[in-house]
Amino acid sequence: MANSGRIALLFSLVLLTACQGLEIVFPEKKAVDGADFLSFGVLVDGKLYNSADVEGTDITVFVPDGTDLTKLSAKYKDNAFTITVNGVEQENGVTVNDFSSYKNGVIYHLESDDGEKTKNYTVRVLDTRLPALYIRTADGKTIRDKINWKDATIKIRNVDGGVTDLGTTLIRGRGNYTWTHYPKKPYALKLDKKQKVLGMPEHKRWALLAGYQGFIGNPMASEANRRATALGWAPRGQFVELVFNGKFQGMYYICEQIKIDKNRVAIKSLKETDINAPEVTGGYLLEYDELYDEDYKFKSQYFNLPVQLKSPDNNVPDAQFNYIRDYINAMEAEIKKIGTGQESHYTDYLDIDNFADYWLALEVMGNYEAYKPRSVKFYKGRDGVDSPKGTVCKLKAGPLWDQEWFLVDHKFNSKDMYYYKYLFKDPVFVAKVKERWAIYRSNLLGNDQYPAFLDYMQEISTLIERSAKRDINYWGNENFTLNGEVSRVKNGFKSKLSWMDSQIKAL
Repeated sequence: MANSGRIALLFSLVLLTACQGLEIVFPEKKAVDGADFLSFGVLVDGKLYNSADVEGTDITVFVPDGTDLTKLSAKYKDNAFTITVNGVEQENGVTVNDFSSYKNGVIYHLESDDGEKTKNYTVRVLDTRLPALYIRTADGKTIRDKINWKDATIKIRNVDGGVTDLGTTLIRGRGNYTWTHYPKKPYALKLDKKQKVLGMPEHKRWALLAGYQGFIGNPMASEANRRATALGWAPRGQFVELVFNGKFQGMYYICEQIKIDKNRVAIKSLKETDINAPEVTGGYLLEYDELYDEDYKFKSQYFNLPVQLKSPDNNVPDAQFNYIRDYINAMEAEIKKIGTGQESHYTDYLDIDNFADYWLALEVMGNYEAYKPRSVKFYKGRDGVDSPKGTVCKLKAGPLWDQEWFLVDHKFNSKDMYYYKYLFKDPVFVAKVKERWAIYRSNLLGNDQYPAFLDYMQEISTLIERSAKRDINYWGNENFTLNGEVSRVKNGFKSKLSWMDSQIKAL
């Protein structure tokens, strides 16, 4: 058919369809739009490592530690007619680029076939031993405060390159000093449903700790907690690389928040209708904190301590609030009797093994914030449910929480701390501390159950070494180093234990 014939036929079809109200769809040209890179990954030894987030114009891809970043080819799906890097047209899966600068990245220039639409994508490739956490807020904006939850999606790029989609989450800021004084911010996460995260038991609530001035403090505090066996559960956590709204944000520590749950603080939770005994007796999760900023709180009668209810924390009935307040006050009244010649029944209210272990863990970690008090956790389970039938479920201290710095100074930080100032006047408590110290010391130095504490620390520091250096460089925190943090503990830890040996023997 001649060209004139084709044109006439096409014109006739247009007239016919126009009269019938039909729409003709012509083949569309490729164009640069909002979904240009439908996927993006880089090839390492023939294996494709994909980014878990390609929604924006910043794309971050993680590859195994030690990968040569100077000669990597990328693989992608796109809607663009031409793609260039520094003027060089790219052949998908073939052209090699240098990704060694994680700050500058590699800029992919996409252009439609008519040249009218263009877009640039900045691609960064980082080698790591850690999994990566990708968070993207629904509005594409950052987190500004600790009050308002923001909708977001969350994915994990696992070490093997696979991607786990955790779906939607809420996110907001968290922390006190770390939120207001550090450029690197910590966050709280609330998943839309209970899920496992990096092998940790399923839950909705997680904390994303920044670790701006200390990387190993939080995991080591949890490990110190775990080895003080009378403390029970300690928060588990994993180091991750964080990508927030497409932009790399350094190394973070995602860990379990302290919540009443079968996989965490395993005590019975309270319902609003639990206002009579034995139900009203537990469970309670308390925080002693000088900030005193929770909705349900009271100052204790005999020590004037700022006691806050962390659980329950919403629509708390008077019966529950009054019960735990009266319990704490009655316990304190008994503690105040120690050393006065009056008979004290404080052990009817608190778990003496637990309180001894808590003090030992505080001293080993050099936790000075407990003295203020700041972020000090206590919990009480339900009588006859979380304790043997017919018995009172006593108050327990712990777990340790949110300790960025690990101190190894030769002094006691908590021996004169409110309750302990009196507990150490009781020979029974002193004997218990000596008994528990022998067990705890063995668990720290290493035995059949636990590797040496310093070996555990070295394992962590080796795992995060490259990521820590990159984090310090990214945040311009040059006055701090992982090696300096680790060396201080290595040099002081064993001498601290020896010092505690002599001090506890002399109690």
